Amino acid sequence: MVRNYIRKTKRQTWDANVMQTALNEIANGMPFKRASKIFNLPLTTLKRRAKGQNKLAKGNSKHLGRCISTLPEEIETSLKNYALEMEDRLFGLTKKDICKMAYQLAERNGIQHKFSRDKKAAGTAWFKEFLRRNPELSFRTPEATSAARARGFNKEAVAKFFYTLEEIMRVHNITDPMRIYNMDESGIQTVPSKVSKIVAHKGRKQVGFLTSAERGQNISIVLCLNATGQFIPPAIIFPRKRHNDLLYQGLPYGTLCLHNESGYMKSDTFVKFLEHFQKHCQSSVDKKVLLILDGHVTHQTVEAIEYCRSNGIIMLSFPPHCTHEMQPLDVAVFSPLMTYYNEELNLWLKANPGKIVTLYNVGPLFGKAYRRAATLNNGLSGFEKTGIFPYNPNILPDWKFKPSCTTDRPMVASTDHTMTTSNGDPLPTTNCEKNAESQREETPSSQLQKPGHSTMKSKKNFVKAKYETSSSETDEWQASGNSSDDVSIFDENESSVSIVSPSQNNLNENKKIVTPFDISPLPVAPPQSRSSRQSKGATVFTSSPNYLLAKERLSTRMKTSQATNIARKKLLSKTKANKKKRHEEDDAACIFCCELFSTSAAKEKMDQM
Repeated sequence: MVRNYIRKTKRQTWDANVMQTALNEIANGMPFKRASKIFNLPLTTLKRRAKGQNKLAKGNSKHLGRCISTLPEEIETSLKNYALEMEDRLFGLTKKDICKMAYQLAERNGIQHKFSRDKKAAGTAWFKEFLRRNPELSFRTPEATSAARARGFNKEAVAKFFYTLEEIMRVHNITDPMRIYNMDESGIQTVPSKVSKIVAHKGRKQVGFLTSAERGQNISIVLCLNATGQFIPPAIIFPRKRHNDLLYQGLPYGTLCLHNESGYMKSDTFVKFLEHFQKHCQSSVDKKVLLILDGHVTHQTVEAIEYCRSNGIIMLSFPPHCTHEMQPLDVAVFSPLMTYYNEELNLWLKANPGKIVTLYNVGPLFGKAYRRAATLNNGLSGFEKTGIFPYNPNILPDWKFKPSCTTDRPMVASTDHTMTTSNGDPLPTTNCEKNAESQREETPSSQLQKPGHSTMKSKKNFVKAKYETSSSETDEWQASGNSSDDVSIFDENESSVSIVSPSQNNLNENKKIVTPFDISPLPVAPPQSRSSRQSKGATVFTSSPNYLLAKERLSTRMKTSQATNIARKKLLSKTKANKKKRHEEDDAACIFCCELFSTSAAKEKMDQM
C-alpha cells in the first residue's frame, strides 16, 4: 500500500456541504441540470448520489478508489473509544494490542478480512491507516505511574482537601494571599537528572553524553512561596557531618544552609526550617499563616507541631499521592528549576573540560537556576492551576480522576447524605462513575465482578469519614483478580463465527455488533476486605487531635525503644555468659605443672594432655 500518496487529479474537489444542499434541492423538485449549473457540481456525480447508485459513498460523503476500510465505521469508532478509555485508566493499548483486537473484532462480527491468521493480528499498514482515519489518536511513549498514585488521586480525597482548606480559611479569617504558603522538598544531584536530545550521526545505535559520574550525590533543596508568587529564601541540605563554608558559596541571598549525614530532610532539620520560615513570614498567634505541605513523617513530629502552635503556623497536608496535581511547587516551579539546573550543569562541563562537578560547585549552579525559575509568574500560576488561590475546588477536570475508577471503593460512613460544594450544590457525577455504572449494567456478572461504587457524602459526615483503601495494599491492584502474569487484553482462543458474503463488509442489521468492550471489559478491581491501616486524607497537623496523636506516637516509640534496649542488653549478657562457659569447658591443664591454660601467663607455651 502506498503510504505517502500524492494526489494528481481534481476528482471530488467539491465541498460536502454544497453537495448536501444540492441533494436537498433535487429532493424538493429541482432538475439535475439546473442544480449542476447552480452549485457547480458534476452532473453524473449528482445523479448517482441522488439515486443512491454509488456503492461505496452515500450522500455527501467522499470516497475514491476501490479500497475500503476492513472494519465498518461504527466498529472502528468503538475501537477508538475503547483505546482512549483504556489510556485514561492507565491501561493504554500497544500497537500489538490494537492489531490483535482488530482481528478479533473482524472474526467475532463475521467480517471478511485479509489479516494474518497465523499471527491473529492486523498488519502495520492497517494500523497506520487506522491512526490516519482517527486524528484524535496518537502513538506515544507513556510515563510510568505507580498504582498507589493511580488509586490515591480520586475525587473524594480532592473534595475533602478543598473542604478542609475552605474551613481553615473561614475559621481563621485567612483571606490575604500573603498568608497562604506552600513548601516542598526536592533533590538535585551532581549529574543531570535528564539528558536532552542532541544532533548525532544517523544510523548509530548508541549516542553518548558526558556527565560527571554514573550516579551523583544527592543534595536536598527546600522551596517555599506564598499565593502572591513571592518566594522566601530557600534552604539547602548537604550530605556532610560538619559545616563547611566552601559548600555554600554562590547560593541565593538568605539561603538557609543545613547539613546532615544523609542530605535528606530530618525531624530536627525541619524544625530549623520552620524557624527560618517564621522569621520571614512574621507569623504570630494573633496573625496566623497557613502552610500547605505534604504528609512526610518529618512534618508530623511533636517538636514541629509545638513550634507551629506557639507561632501561629497552621500546617495542612495534601492527600497522599496527590501532590503531582495539587501542589503549586510541583505543578509550576520544580519542573523549570530542574531544566535550568541541568542546563547549568552541561554549560559548566563544556566550560571546564576534564573536570567533574562536585558538591563545591553545586551552590553557584543552583543559584543561577533558582533565579531563572523562582519568578512571580511561576508562583502565581502554581496556585491558580491547583485551585488553592483563587479558591476553585472544580479546577481539576474529571478525566484526571479516571485512573482511580479501577479501584473505587465505597466509603465507611453513612450514605444518607450527598456531598455538596461550598455553595450548597451537590457535586456532579464524574464520567468515570457514569461509565462504571453503565458497564455494570451491560456486563454479565459472570464476566465482571461488581465493586461497590463510591458515594459522595455531606460535609459533616465527609470530614469524619474513613477510607477502606490502604496505600500499602498493592496485591489487589490487578484487575478482576488476575495476577500480573495472567492478565491479557483478550482471549486469542475464542471460537470465531462464520464469515458473511464477501461482497460487502456491512454488518447484518439484525445481528448485535460485538465491540471491544464486549471482548475485554474495562478493568475493575474486585471488592477489598477491610484493612487495619486506614489511609489518611488531607490533615491539619497542628490541630489538637493530631497533636495528641503525635505525642502518643512519640511515647509508644520511646517505650518500644526502651524495651528493645533492655532485650538487647539481656541478649548480650547471655551471649557473654555462654561464651565464658564454653571457654571454661575447653580449658586444658599443663602435663608438667597441672596449671590451667586460662590462668597461665600471657603467650606462655603449655603442653596439653
